[in-house]
This record gives sequence, C-alpha cells and structure tokens, in this order.
Amino acid sequence: LFRSVENTDANGMRGVLVGIAIATKPGEAAYIPIGHNPTLGDGASLPVESVLAALTPLLESGTVEKVTHNGHFDFLVLANHGIELRGMKFDTLIAAYLLGEANISIQNLAFDRLKMRIPLLIDLIGKAGKNQITMSAVAIDAACDYCCAQVDAQLQAAELLTGELNERNLWSLFNDVEMPLMSVLARMELTGVAIEPEPLVEMSREMHTELQSIEREIYATVGHEFNIGSPQQLSSILFDELGLPKTRRTKLGYTTDAASMDTLRGLHPVIDLIMRYRGVSKLKSTYVDALPALIHPKTHRIHTTFNQVTAATGRLSSIDPNLQNIPVRTGSGNRIRRAFIARDIGKDPMLLAADYSQVELRIMAHLSQDRALIDAFSADEDIHAATAASVFGVPLDEVTSEQRRRAKVFNFGVMYGLSEYGLSTREGISREEAGAFIKRYFEKYTGVRDWREGAVARCRSLGYAETLLGRRRYIPEIKSPNYQIRSAGERIAINMPLQGTASDIIKIAMNRIDAELAEKHLETKMILQVHDELIFEGPRSEIDTIREMCLRIMPASLDLAVPLKVDIKTGKNWGELEVALGPLLPDEAALEFAESAG
Repeated sequence: LFRSVENTDANGMRGVLVGIAIATKPGEAAYIPIGHNPTLGDGASLPVESVLAALTPLLESGTVEKVTHNGHFDFLVLANHGIELRGMKFDTLIAAYLLGEANISIQNLAFDRLKMRIPLLIDLIGKAGKNQITMSAVAIDAACDYCCAQVDAQLQAAELLTGELNERNLWSLFNDVEMPLMSVLARMELTGVAIEPEPLVEMSREMHTELQSIEREIYATVGHEFNIGSPQQLSSILFDELGLPKTRRTKLGYTTDAASMDTLRGLHPVIDLIMRYRGVSKLKSTYVDALPALIHPKTHRIHTTFNQVTAATGRLSSIDPNLQNIPVRTGSGNRIRRAFIARDIGKDPMLLAADYSQVELRIMAHLSQDRALIDAFSADEDIHAATAASVFGVPLDEVTSEQRRRAKVFNFGVMYGLSEYGLSTREGISREEAGAFIKRYFEKYTGVRDWREGAVARCRSLGYAETLLGRRRYIPEIKSPNYQIRSAGERIAINMPLQGTASDIIKIAMNRIDAELAEKHLETKMILQVHDELIFEGPRSEIDTIREMCLRIMPASLDLAVPLKVDIKTGKNWGELEVALGPLLPDEAALEFAESAG
C-alpha cells in the first residue's frame, strides 16, 4: 500500500485532513477527497467519518506495508483523527536524505530516478502570502492528479532507492535506525511538553525594561539615537562615525554580524553594549515571547517539530520552538527551562533527563584507539583534568580550575579542528603559546593526532566522511583550491564521524526505549531530545523504572572501546533537575543487553 495524506496546514498538528491518495501498483493510483470546499462545483468530498472507518483497519495494520514520503507528517495528521499509522516500511524522503541527495523532494526524486514530472505544491496553492490558498480550496481533479502522481512515484522510487541503499551499505542504518525513529519522533511531537506561561510573561516584562536601559546606554555612548536593529545605520556609526576597523564589505556597508562584532570587542564600549542588547532581544523574541504563543489550544502543551532529515551529520533539530539553542549555562536560559514543567502525565508527574556524558570524546577515543584516552575513560578519570595535567606539566591533584577549563577547550576544540589561530583568538593568547599547547596536547594523545590526519586523508580520497554505522557526509569542500574553504572541509571531515556517530547512538537508544515503554505499558512518555539528552515525563511511581531503563539501554547503544556514561537527573521542571543517581558505568545488565541486541 503506497499512500500520501494531504492536509490544510504544513504542520501535522494543525489543519484539516483534505484527502488520501493510494497506489498499489505502478501507473495506477486513486485519490479519496475528504475535505475539499463544497463550493468548488467539481464533485463532492466523501464524509470523513465513513472514509476513515473504512481505511482505519488498513492504516493501523502492521502487516500491510506502507511506503511514504515524509511519513512523519502523515503519522501526525492521522493521529489527530484518532488513527495510529503502522506498517511504515519505506520512506522515500529518509532514503534520499541518507543517500546525500541535495534536493530530497518527491518531485526531484521522481524526475531524477523515473523521468516523471510532478507539479510543485505552489503550483496548486500559490506562493506564500495573502493570496495563497489551502489544499481544501484546490479543485478535486487538480488535487487528484498531484497526489496520485506522488504516490505512484513513491511506489516506483522505493525499489530503486532500496538498491542504492544496499549498494552503499546504508540499508541497516535506514531500516533499523531511521525508519523506526520516524514514528518515535512523531509520538514525541504528539505528546508535547507542558510549559508554565506566567513566569515567561514576567520575564518578558523584565527583559523589556532591560532592553530600554541598554538602549539608553548605547545612545549615551554614541552621542545620539539611531535604529539599533538596522545593520546599515549601525555600520555607518561604527565605521564612519567611530572609525573602528572595517569588517567585510556588504551591499549595505560593512558587516555587523556576530562574528564580525566579536573581532571588535575591546575597541569601543559600544560593542559590548550592542552584543548584550542583541542577546537579550533574541532570547526575548525567540523564546520568552514565542513560547506562550505556541501553546496548542486543545492540548495546552507545546508541540515542537523534530527535523530528522536536515542536518548533514544526522543530528536531530527542532523548530517551533528550536529547543537546541536555549542557553544552558546562563541565568536567562535556566529561567526559560524552568518554564518547562511536569504536569499532565500520570499521578504526581516528574521529569527525568538522561544525558550522555562527553559522548563525542568517548567516540574519539574509540576511533583513534588512543591508549591515553582509552585508559582515562576506562578508569573513569576526569578527562579534562588529566589533559590539563599533561599539557601544563603539573600533578593531577594540583590542576587549577582555569587549567582544567583550558584543557576542556583543547579537548572539544580538537573535535572541531581548532587551529593555532582559533585557539589564540578564543583564549586571548599568542599564536606561539597556542601552538605550544597544541604540540603538547598531541604529544599526550598521539593516537588522536594520527586519527585526525587519517580522517582528512580518507575524506580527500573518498569524497566523504562516515560514522561508525556508515552514515555518510559528502564533503566537496575538502578538494577546493581555496585555502579557507578547504580548511573548513578538513574540519568537517574530522567532526562528522564524531558528531554523526553520537547522533546514531542516541537514535538507537530512543528506538529501544520507546519500544520498551510500549512493551511494559508504562504511562511515562519520552517528550524531548536535545543534543545528547533525552527527557521523559511520567508519574513519580515510574521514575525508578525509567532511570533503570535509561542506565541499561543508553550505554549499550553501541559497543565502543570505552564505556558510554549516562547522567540521570529528575525534578518538577527542566531548569531545576537534580542528580537522582550519579553517573554510572554500564553494569552487568547493560552489558548483557548489549550482547543480546547484537
């Protein structure tokens, strides 16, 4: 069964079901109109209750295999009509993403693989703006042609894409990780997360007052008022009036973006004021003011949209809201997180956060097989303190907090290809001093040095970097004649196997935990994934069960040369979670689980 769902809204949590298209063999498809406007005069839509009653057994059958293009969306739309879509066997959108397609639309796949032309959605509903219509206002005949062409293309493309995935050894990643995850993410979106709007409203008032205060300081420093939000006016003031060193030239003058402003720090007091103003303003508009407006009128929860096919590394991202960018270590960021609360799921609901500790560094230890790193992680040492002791030449018990902080910069900087120039700029030291630190670092971790060089060489030879599970990122920049572009490609080649493998690891854990939650019929729901952290909401009575589940399943996601470590915290809100049980190494149960999971 090959199918497509059409909705009046691009967000699956909103809108009205308009129609369903089904194809069962190449060249033949049918469209069932459900929610078209009756005034169009081109035929009648069928009663939604009758259609869904007839189709529900097929849609909910796990044995009737379905092929979709963006089945995540279809799952949400149908779930909001009381149907749990099961049996999603193949998604052409995810397949195209894993194959590294630059354009993963069904139109592009159909033309490239099948030489079929499918109209664009904007051909039916128009471009964004006041004149754009919804699918319900599209004539049934036009919707039929559009949707039937889509499902026919999905049917035919699936077989071709299956072959391509197998040729590149990506079938296991596709079938065992990404396809199950599609439903997991959709369920998380459906559940959503509760927020308390009142503290955010109060915070918004405070931020408004703070912005007014910063504005006055900026005007006093410059000597007159101007539009702080205008890049053109700001450029004129900084480079013409104040005579600061000019940055990169643009059509509107000289750039005043964050990176450029950072290079001007310390040259004039107004720079820090403007950057502070921008930070407060962005936090206020992006989260403090936006979050209450995103509360769903029926569920009274926020339903973020997880992007599974966006990041080249395989990392998940989210929009409406973007949860990945809420500051972690600032007072304002923590206040925003405190608004995310346990409220609706089970008796005396609690939040539980399970966070992989230093997962990318542990992956680097495995990939590099660096003996010093492996020994440090296996002994459960403080890796940053151990690095500081070596780089600064002091005993481990005499490492200062500042030395440890710098060692942390080295450790994480290595994963992102940190250079002498980058380190000197970040730490405010000379390039010679930065070079000496880097030299001592690689004398300590020779395996890391060799692995980095090998990763770049392999990428230059193959044209791509890959994760332990075979996820690929094609990096044409690595062969660029331009030094800056080529250097950026080399940094990507080093980082991709680390960040991408971390992504694969947490996705495996999410699939296994989701399956066990269902198997044990627990009330607790997995509600958020942010970076290397999973967040659950459920009754207090289940918290110990969830903690045990996370400590057993998460460290066993992938067998590495060093143990994966998980921190567990619980609480009533996201900003005030407390350690429930300290970071543990995998116990016997976790190791047994890893072996049984293959």
